Amino acid sequence: MAKQARPIPEASALDNEALELLAEAQEPVEIPAERVASMRASVLDRVARDQACEENGFQTLRKDEGGWIKEMPGAEIKILHEEADGLLSYLVRLEPGFEMEGHDHPFDEECLMLEGDVSFGDLTLYAGDFHFAPKGMPHGRVSSKQGCLAYIRGALPV
Repeated sequence: MAKQARPIPEASALDNEALELLAEAQEPVEIPAERVASMRASVLDRVARDQACEENGFQTLRKDEGGWIKEMPGAEIKILHEEADGLLSYLVRLEPGFEMEGHDHPFDEECLMLEGDVSFGDLTLYAGDFHFAPKGMPHGRVSSKQGCLAYIRGALPV
């Protein structure tokens, strides 16, 4: 009984008759079990990496990776991601009683409070609060009574 040819996609350079002749001329090849296992492991590893978002441009920084940098007395940062133009995603940790002068930034700034408190002039943020500051707009004196941990997307204070 002759095999029935599969439909050929429209873009194929060969017609069904030519493909059938090529298929009939093929001899089966025994692939060693070790090679089959290696190919299977390679495919499954690739699928696992894709599902874990470890390829295709993804970047993951685990909580115990990277280091904290002493930016100024009472303030540490941990850079999570830096873009070519200098835009940063980073964590900032302020000690209780931290204070510094107000400033502006060369980029829009987003701040998501994770722990503690931080004040920009008369505005105080607490865990769960979000604050957006447009590029070039100065904000008031920065202070923290109890200390804080915040996620920032923007530039370091200048």
